[in-house]
Amino acid sequence: MAATPSSGSGAKVLRLDIAIPERLLVSEEVQMVIAPGREGEFGVLPGHCPFLSSLREGAIRYQLAGRFMTVAISGGFAHVANDHVIILADSVVTG
Repeated sequence: MAATPSSGSGAKVLRLDIAIPERLLVSEEVQMVIAPGREGEFGVLPGHCPFLSSLREGAIRYQLAGRFMTVAISGGFAHVANDHVIILADSVVTG
């Protein structure tokens, strides 16, 4: 059985990596991720089944140490497997 990532408190966590072509923006252990899928928003918690989704423009929200953080993207792809969420974004939206 594979080990599940965990924070120091023993709570299960996800590994989140958000990248744009130029660089890696975020690489953290988080409690949850919410992303803007093409067919609607989806949430990912530890233990989620594997899947791949295209992303529309919107906000990637993630819970880090009990606080929600946000990264606005212009679209891209999300890959979820083995408590690891990888977001490959076209670009970051600023404004």
